[in-house]
Amino acid sequence: MFIGTIEILPVYDGQLIFAAPPGVPAKDSPEFAPHRNYLTEDGRWIMDIGAFVVRTENRVLLLDAGAGPGSAEAIRPRPFTTVEAADPALLAYHRRMGLDGDALAHAMSLIGQTEFRTGSLGRSLSRLGISPEEITDVVLSHLHFDHVGWVSKDGLPYFPNATYRCERREADFFLGPAPHDETLPHLAWNTMPATKRFGPVMHRLEPWDGDATIAEGVNACFSPGHTPGSCIFVLSSGTARAMVLGDAVHCPLELTDPDFSLMTDMDQALADRTRERIRREIEGGDVLVGAPHFPELQFGRMLPGRGKLGWMFNT
Repeated sequence: MFIGTIEILPVYDGQLIFAAPPGVPAKDSPEFAPHRNYLTEDGRWIMDIGAFVVRTENRVLLLDAGAGPGSAEAIRPRPFTTVEAADPALLAYHRRMGLDGDALAHAMSLIGQTEFRTGSLGRSLSRLGISPEEITDVVLSHLHFDHVGWVSKDGLPYFPNATYRCERREADFFLGPAPHDETLPHLAWNTMPATKRFGPVMHRLEPWDGDATIAEGVNACFSPGHTPGSCIFVLSSGTARAMVLGDAVHCPLELTDPDFSLMTDMDQALADRTRERIRREIEGGDVLVGAPHFPELQFGRMLPGRGKLGWMFNT
């Protein structure tokens, strides 16, 4: 896909499948049709994981970096029939977080329904004819495990010639002296915390502050809420414009229905305000919008309509 002279290529890495949140339109509702690819046959939510290569005149950027090396086989916490039979380390973690009784049972049930797959980003790049050596900039919307997984591999930078970039508040939060606790995804899916993932590339990390121009036609816009330093990216060339939303928006349903949320934001109220600002920017349908968790990493457009806004994937 081209935005003027800027090329955008989706790069698939894996999937996270989990219990569907409340508020999904009924299957017999017309509102459900654009969102049918989100759900498994047993009603769980499918969230693809990926990144985007952006080619400008003289740069090859990777926006986000997937969830990291793996076998592409499903990783699930061990099955259990009672809470006490669940993974002892996960149980101990949730009890340290103050959960007990029904709240503990609910949390463990949700984790038990998850499946996590990763490991396809390298092969996806290869199918596009792109080698890791060609990437000039790895530009990160935020530093959750499913966005930084290919920053390094086996203790070495996976993109050996790249500069690694994120917003400064995000770097401080995940990589600073008192880094954010990433125990839960590590215990559930054996993910690597950002501090360890970035170890081999810290000397190449160049944070920016607030809004920033990353490359000609590629701008980062500070959009906190999901995390303290979350950003979205605006791509502009001539009169054409597109937005890559990071995790400010996980799925188009969060745009078309302001009451729907996957509830994964650190500051929910601030994240809601960020999404409202995005809606105002794109509601005319002139801006193509994509994100690393949209189904099949497709871009789409917000459609004006009566009542709730509509959505159409770009074809």
